[in-house]
Amino acid sequence: MTGTRQKGNGDQAPHYAENHAYRMQASLTPDERARGQASAKLIREELEKVRKEGGAGEHGAFGEERIAAALSRLGCGEEHGVYVGPGFYSVHTGVACVSGHVTKDELTSEVHGAYIEPQPGTGPCVRNQGGH
Repeated sequence: MTGTRQKGNGDQAPHYAENHAYRMQASLTPDERARGQASAKLIREELEKVRKEGGAGEHGAFGEERIAAALSRLGCGEEHGVYVGPGFYSVHTGVACVSGHVTKDELTSEVHGAYIEPQPGTGPCVRNQGGH
């Protein structure tokens, strides 16, 4: 085709990957993922206790203090990259991140690698909402 220029990266803009690198996560080995999943199981068990106690606040989310207290009972604190927001938590286990939501209707967890450029002020496991 005359006059048609193909992009080497499909339909993306030429610098898409560079401009969105801040959203990238570190990869996990199978062993790191398994260790993260074991931590996620412990975290979920402790957070399930919070849900069973009831008392969810606005929009069904549990307060930051209650989530932080539950994580603290597991020995997770600031030194573990813990970040807690309304109905949200993230913990860096040393090898993987465990992040999720705690509401009256659901308890989620995801095991993933730390973000290359996490959201400032939140720890390594919270996706950057802005840019670099």
